[in-house]
Amino acid sequence: MATIQSETDCYDIIEVLGKGTFGEVAKGWRRSTGEMVAIKILKNDAYRNRIIKNELKLLRCMRGLDPEEAHIIRFLEFFHDALKFYLVFELLEQNLFEFQKENNFAPLPARHIRTVTLQVLRALARLKELAIIHADLKPENIMLVDQTRCPFRVKVIDFGSASIFSEVRYVKEPYIQSRFYRAPEILLGLPFCEKVDVWSLGCVMAELHLGWPLYPGNNEYDQVRYICETQGLPKPHLLHAARKAHHFFKRNPHPDAANPWQLKSSADYLAETKVEGTGGGEGSQCGQSAAPRRNKI
Repeated sequence: MATIQSETDCYDIIEVLGKGTFGEVAKGWRRSTGEMVAIKILKNDAYRNRIIKNELKLLRCMRGLDPEEAHIIRFLEFFHDALKFYLVFELLEQNLFEFQKENNFAPLPARHIRTVTLQVLRALARLKELAIIHADLKPENIMLVDQTRCPFRVKVIDFGSASIFSEVRYVKEPYIQSRFYRAPEILLGLPFCEKVDVWSLGCVMAELHLGWPLYPGNNEYDQVRYICETQGLPKPHLLHAARKAHHFFKRNPHPDAANPWQLKSSADYLAETKVEGTGGGEGSQCGQSAAPRRNKI
């Protein structure tokens, strides 16, 4: 059993809970308190150093919040050695995607969806007070605390993609937000604010109700197409201002059309990008396709 040590504490690694693009999360025993904790472990390199610095800045901004009232994971400490960075958090039980998967993606009763939604809204309200955008709200980043003792009590986790919204107006990275939960202003390259988190929460609510993602796009074109099928085309003034409008839309050839824009067909998009969409007919009328059940993100 491996042991890691900070300046003030010592942790025995019990097991690896999960691995991802940026590192892994381990379950550890904190010797000073005897409690189990979650330890986020990342390689110590220049790229991850930038990510860690950003997450630390946001976590320290939230230090004044009550994690129980704000429904945000409790951050305990940060330390590093020559090879790795370590972020230590309270240990929570299970994320909502894992819970859905264990229950064969059965639709969640409305009363439970309301309970979860209210808590996440409280978290978003506290983040807004601190001018923080989470920017990656999805079932994997909403954790059940203790389903036996406190059914459907949740906390929001993972602030690796978060930012202060006075510092960002346009997307600077290749993308933010996981695709199924990505807000239209992010997809289109419009100025954005904390409201993108509310869009993501709406998508999560729908997914809990349906048992599969509301907008399960294979790529950004697919994502825009799914949204247009249910919400209609964006307003003309938004498309005129959107930096990425031409990726997905073209000018309507009919001068008397209600909207001077129309969605490109799947064939148009494929010809331009060599990236295949899953549907889409002749432009303005979005194609229909069944939403597939998702087994993983």
